[in-house]
Formats: sequence, C-alpha cells, structure tokens
Amino acid sequence: MADSLEGWMKEGRHLPDVLRDFHDQKDVFMAMHDLQKPASPSDAIAGHYSLDFVTGQCYVIDRFLWFMARRGYTLQRSRARLPFRDLQADVAAATERRDAHDTSLLLSVMGAGKKAPHG
Repeated sequence: MADSLEGWMKEGRHLPDVLRDFHDQKDVFMAMHDLQKPASPSDAIAGHYSLDFVTGQCYVIDRFLWFMARRGYTLQRSRARLPFRDLQADVAAATERRDAHDTSLLLSVMGAGKKAPHG
C-alpha cells in the first residue's frame, strides 16, 4: 500500500487537475498573489500577505497539500450550487494584465535607449 500511495502522490494525483502542472501552478499562484493584495497598505492584515507567490506556491503544493494527501485529504472543487468565480478566467485576466505591464515596461526602456539618427 505504501508503494501505491507514494506513486499516486509522486504523480501529482492528489492535486486537482488545474494544479498538476508546474506552470499551471505558477499561473494560479501569480494570479492569486495579484488579486489578493490588500486594499490599503495600512490594512491591519497587510503584513500577513508579505510573502511572494513562489514561497506560497512551494509551501501550499510541496508541503501543505502533500501533508494532507498523506493523510487521505485532497483539494477539490466545491459541489455547492453557488455563483463561484471562474478560476481559468481570473488566471487569464491576471496573466494578460502582467503581460501588458511587462510589455509597457520593455517598450519604455527600449524607447529611452534610442538615440536620434544622425543625418
């Protein structure tokens, strides 16, 4: 039984499909990090959100969910019929915002480095 449990966990089958691929995990955690920033730096709990998305991803995936799976628990989508947000849409929107911001920064740096043509 230990071999089959270890194999199941090493294959990532204890994770929901959306979190089985490392790059998908990264996208989810980056989106969560972007979307869950405190409204104000003076927010009483703002200090509790000071860790970066990489630390959060590593802790949740590699420590917490592994620990829980070893004890028979898995993370799964709720079956409640409630108006939940769409994870894929939130991740896509956050990725688009980051990409647009990165492109803007790159273009501004490239534009600042241009010299006037000599004629």
